[in-house]
Amino acid sequence: MTEHTQSTLTPEQFNAVLMSFIHDIKNSLLMALSSLEALYYQLDEMEPQHKNQLTIIQYELRRINNSLVELLSLYKMENQLFSVQADQYNLYDFLDELIISNKPLDAKEDFTIELECEEDAEWFFDKDLIGTIINTTINNSIRYANSKVILSAEISNDYLKIKIEDDGQGFPQKMFNRPDTLETAINMKTGSTGLGLYFAEQIAKTHLNGRKHGETQIDNLSRLGGGRFTLLLP
Repeated sequence: MTEHTQSTLTPEQFNAVLMSFIHDIKNSLLMALSSLEALYYQLDEMEPQHKNQLTIIQYELRRINNSLVELLSLYKMENQLFSVQADQYNLYDFLDELIISNKPLDAKEDFTIELECEEDAEWFFDKDLIGTIINTTINNSIRYANSKVILSAEISNDYLKIKIEDDGQGFPQKMFNRPDTLETAINMKTGSTGLGLYFAEQIAKTHLNGRKHGETQIDNLSRLGGGRFTLLLP
């Protein structure tokens, strides 16, 4: 006869343990990414197929890390633990750091990420949250673009507009059916989710200025012929 041991953890305690595990996993992933990049540059003579394999591993680790950050943020939103820590940042420095951290390993030597932003432009926002949105979008663009991504920022009509454009095939039609809730963002039948766009939209909305709030937009009007993601912050 099999005995079933009942958990002594309350739902609140279980959630706390789960979040602690996610934090640990996220930190381990960051260490793995750093070690992977260091290993790559130590191996001077490497076959092209090995370079490609390392690039794929790098991409997947970054994707998992971004997903964990999104999960933690959504959990905090659902449990009223979320708050925006906005401060004033130099846009050029902020975006340039994100480009450096997202550049693929040299297996994609012909791939470029171009930055268009005034060097003295500044804006108020939550650096970690907005950085997660841009990291995720750049990471996806690197995967689907052919050879180039443009990251641009401009201030117009009291809004900061950050755009990420690529030269890939563009967003598929199903991506334009934007999820309204967390439930509609998840499609268990296909195994795919719209959590990335849902997360970006929710984070954008938390950035407020009077009655104005942030928003996101996607279309296939990239100057490079592919997809374009736009983040608007008041």
